[in-house]
Amino acid sequence: MYFYPYFENNWYYATDPDALASLYRHGKEITMLIPFWYGVTGQGTLVDQSDQATLNLARQFNIPVLAIVHNFAARQYGPLIHRLLTDNNLRKTLIANIRSMLLDNRFIGVNIDFEFVPPEDRAFMTAFMAELNSALKPCGLLVTISLPPELRDDPAHPFSGAFSYPDLARYSDQVYILAYDEHVAEPGPIASIGFVRQVLAYALTVIPRWKIRLGMAVYGRDWSAGETLPQELSYRDAVVRAAAFGAEIRYDEKEQEPTYSYTERGINHVVWFENARSFAVKLDLARRENIPGIGVWRLGLEDQEIWRLFKQQRRYSIKSRISK
Repeated sequence: MYFYPYFENNWYYATDPDALASLYRHGKEITMLIPFWYGVTGQGTLVDQSDQATLNLARQFNIPVLAIVHNFAARQYGPLIHRLLTDNNLRKTLIANIRSMLLDNRFIGVNIDFEFVPPEDRAFMTAFMAELNSALKPCGLLVTISLPPELRDDPAHPFSGAFSYPDLARYSDQVYILAYDEHVAEPGPIASIGFVRQVLAYALTVIPRWKIRLGMAVYGRDWSAGETLPQELSYRDAVVRAAAFGAEIRYDEKEQEPTYSYTERGINHVVWFENARSFAVKLDLARRENIPGIGVWRLGLEDQEIWRLFKQQRRYSIKSRISK
């Protein structure tokens, strides 16, 4: 079995003060930065949401930037991406604009993060990635994609049906398997170890191991009775909230994730979140499965103890190589 010379520690990024502060503290430990910066429009152009302060820090630390192109720049996510993928001229225009954006900014490549793609557009999604690959590879640019978690191929699935793991992997240098958001509509773990294990196991059957990057979460969610969607929390938010309401944080041994509940103004709340302990369990799984690295959503939300884990693993890896 081939063992990779180093383990990639890649981080998704959205501009906010906590993210910028974390980048300043830990920039030297990040392999690649994957910023959520470029939204698509109905004309195939890009909405630039980048910021100079982050770019300056990334260049100061010599962190390669893998720019995300996403479809969250407009409210009609599904109809918007449907038009772009199925119209040949719009698809070509979008690809040309992605290529120009990457070259103009000296980024190393792109990460495609299209969500709410209609399942019937599956073939067009694959065609887009094939055409993008053909346009970017001659320029030496990386072509990568973020994919929703799947336990099996289901072309009719309303959220993940448009994404054929093996077909999209064929045209991608790296495939980020987003093994989280296990529970959204109802309370439950962000990413239980059982769920992550199943998602990764399926991915390994249809995607070359060396292309896979395991998507990992570092955030939490607060579900309240009567609300349709939960509130997203950083690790710090989750811990501070538990203390404010006198809630006891319990680490669920089966799910391998911390949780607690509390009541505010007569309304019951349930919180699940990621901490260094839950992160370590999934990080260990990624290392044992011998994939080249991870992609973490997202910088600034994490338990700071996570960075100690990376240092410990790096020392262990160096010691192991020396002993061999």
